Amino acid sequence: MYDFHYNYIRKKYTDCQLLFTDTDLLFYHIKTEDVYEDFFKDKAFFCRKNKKVIGKFKDEAAGKPIVEFIGLKSKMYSYNDKNN
Repeated sequence: MYDFHYNYIRKKYTDCQLLFTDTDLLFYHIKTEDVYEDFFKDKAFFCRKNKKVIGKFKDEAAGKPIVEFIGLKSKMYSYNDKNN
């Protein structure tokens, strides 16, 4: 996860903000036209065949941009996606 953060995210999106982390979670604020398209071009995306594979990423929001986030503590958070 550190490698992904420092060697991909921080280099590609120099003005991004890491909002919080958990044991298996990185939550960012990234300003870009389409982060999913960026990830796809760079092969840094979640693929369904990797579901439940240790060491692979998954998309908590299932491809929908998150527009509002509320976090209280570890494993206790809520978010709204663009469609809600």
